[in-house]
Amino acid sequence: MTSKDCEVADIEHILLHVPFHPRCAKVKQTRVPFWSLVDVCKITTSAGVTGYGETLTRYTWGQSNERQFARVRGKNIFDHLWDDSLGAGLQMALFDAAGKTLGVPCHKLLGAQYRETCPVSWWSQDRTPEEWVMEALAAIDHGFTTMKVKARPWFYPEEQFEAIKKSVPNYFKIDADFNGLLLGEDYAAPLIRRLEDTYSQLAMVETPIPQNDVAGNALLRQKIASPIAMHFGNPPFMTAVREGVCDGFVVGGGASRVMKQGTLAAEANMPFWLQLVGSGLTTMWGVHLGAVLSHARWPAIPCVNIWTHPLVKDFKVEGGHIRVPNTPGLGIELDWDVIERYRVDPDFKLEEKRQIHTICWPDGRRTHYPDGSYREDFLAGRLTGFLPGIRLELKLDDESDAFDREYRKLFG
Repeated sequence: MTSKDCEVADIEHILLHVPFHPRCAKVKQTRVPFWSLVDVCKITTSAGVTGYGETLTRYTWGQSNERQFARVRGKNIFDHLWDDSLGAGLQMALFDAAGKTLGVPCHKLLGAQYRETCPVSWWSQDRTPEEWVMEALAAIDHGFTTMKVKARPWFYPEEQFEAIKKSVPNYFKIDADFNGLLLGEDYAAPLIRRLEDTYSQLAMVETPIPQNDVAGNALLRQKIASPIAMHFGNPPFMTAVREGVCDGFVVGGGASRVMKQGTLAAEANMPFWLQLVGSGLTTMWGVHLGAVLSHARWPAIPCVNIWTHPLVKDFKVEGGHIRVPNTPGLGIELDWDVIERYRVDPDFKLEEKRQIHTICWPDGRRTHYPDGSYREDFLAGRLTGFLPGIRLELKLDDESDAFDREYRKLFG
């Protein structure tokens, strides 16, 4: 093999419209509709070696597009592996091709292998208690043992956890992400303690109050038993460690960033989970990263369960873990029949559906919104949430006359 053999000869990107799974399609079309657009990046070296990666076109830590492609065409793949500015899809594809070129799995390019299997979590957004149960049972059927959920003030967590408790085995755990919506430790501490006292399924909480509230997070950590996870870097790493604001981190981004943050977390003896969102491609890339990072021992969050298909063959979770591949590159085989089925033209535009969001208050009031803008009112404390009996109803435009009449009546 010569240096010429390692040059990028061609780059192709394939745009897919991957449907959300019917189980969760309505909430995904409401909260993250553009996550259905997946851009698969394929690079080919001068020696004919191919590498694959993916980018969610409207959500990822970094986009890969023609500007990034132009920077690596004709260049040696090994000169650009650690350049996070190339974006998710292209960097992933370069690592895949590099591993195949050398005949080694990607994790051998990242460091010494630390574990043979990596923990991974199911993911669910804000949903009714009954829908959380449906998600949890689906997760168990697919080999998962944990589920990360979006805890929101327009639902009552104790009702959600009560439904979970009645329906799942004791080993199944829930990580609750409040995204700061508990506002302060004065409100967060008693609510979380009630959950802890009653529901063994609660494993940890993510960002219960705003992360920049250093004093509040440090005090909250003393008042609750559940580990607190916070996104790495806010507050700054040294502040987080010195002030004791959390028990571990959420780590994501490009290869350089993930390895740096993972190494720092290990030096502080603090665990973390990897949050790299995508199909089976991204999930398996995360497995290679998790294989070499000693403190990546909290279940990773790839969100792979939200689509109808992971895009790769033989995708398997057992006992809440995915086995680390030992075949060259990412160690995956793309399912080309599925990819061709969901392939769309590069100028494909996703239809945006009208929505009706109705908050049903415990006293019988109903307030209506055409989108999720009410979140900012809860986050600012203008609305009071997490009340017994509160619930959100969602409706998507089904093109019926009844929906059109209701929408026009409510919003003009």
